[in-house]
Amino acid sequence: MFVDQLKEKAWQVIRSREEEFSQLALEILNHPELGYQEFKSSQVLLDMLAQAGFETQKPYGSLETAFRAQKSNAEKPAIFFLAEYDALPGVGHGCGHNLIGTAAVAAAIGVADVLAETAGTIGVIGTPAEEYMGEEEGKVKLLRAGAFDDVTVALMLHPSYARQVIGRDLGFIACEFRFYGRPAHAAADPWNGLNALDGVIATFNNINALRQHVEPHVRIHGVITDGGQVPNIIPEFTSAQFMVRAEDPETLENVYERVCACAEAGALSSGTRLEIEKITTVYNTRVNQTLNRLIVENYDQIGVPITAAPHQMDASSDFGNVSQVLPAAMFMIESHPSGIPWHSQEVAEASGREKAITAMINGACVMAGVALDLLVDQDLLAQVQEDFRQK
Repeated sequence: MFVDQLKEKAWQVIRSREEEFSQLALEILNHPELGYQEFKSSQVLLDMLAQAGFETQKPYGSLETAFRAQKSNAEKPAIFFLAEYDALPGVGHGCGHNLIGTAAVAAAIGVADVLAETAGTIGVIGTPAEEYMGEEEGKVKLLRAGAFDDVTVALMLHPSYARQVIGRDLGFIACEFRFYGRPAHAAADPWNGLNALDGVIATFNNINALRQHVEPHVRIHGVITDGGQVPNIIPEFTSAQFMVRAEDPETLENVYERVCACAEAGALSSGTRLEIEKITTVYNTRVNQTLNRLIVENYDQIGVPITAAPHQMDASSDFGNVSQVLPAAMFMIESHPSGIPWHSQEVAEASGREKAITAMINGACVMAGVALDLLVDQDLLAQVQEDFRQK
């Protein structure tokens, strides 16, 4: 078949440059940068795309460390690979994002080599700050800026313990509760105070009671970010941050409202004033069965078939927000040994080893193969779009 010939050419390009892509992944690994500070990481990815003849744009979507690179011989369909490259505080690339960004670049370079034999646009959008660090994530901001408005399909991979498509994951809402009371001497005249810490503690207790009455997939977790200064002063200000997670937007918003009610009850019982800040909303991934099928088929075609069931992920990614507005799919690559804790130094150390690099190259080939399926077969692309509408 014609598309199979294009895939073989694209895969040959990717595999022939494995050493370059390996060095790129290691360079990002060895210079970890936190979200919205990924100046070097984003630039080295963009430089390789520019050298391959891609049109480049940076900053993109008003974000300094976001970028867009593309090659085109027709406006549509526009297939884009999403690159992540932010690290975690203290552990560096403990989520393996050095592999994600590099795989996106490799896949785009592979497809670009054969783009003249089909029609469309292929490219990479560099998306900073996927990890939640107390503010809105990169893809959320990019969506608001219209950075994905002309994208037909978005594809991405993520490091993991096994080769898997996504069966489901969780969205989350992050928020902060701030309680304002009145200070007083904790021994001499505590009755003249209004204890803001009582508001926080009551909120935690109320949420603990709520947990019995939410669905098993729901997660609610929080920390006290300010509990007062010294024990002999009634705290006049305290704060806590919470994350609420659920597997669909409706449940997520409903549980969030109930968590806010728990905080309001805490303020009422303590006589304090409450401020609520909804920091960010990350939605669950909207699964596209046709794209998942194509991922499985392309893994078969490169000779490393998926043997694991779809991943039922209890974590979250701002990729979910992209998938809620356009057809998109993320899949997991077998890059790390099972048993090591995620978001850890062990993951970072393994993100430059042979197993991780091999998985990254295989994943790049899969993304390139899916993109070529969609560029060549308009009926297949229509099915992907129909799956999105029906879901």
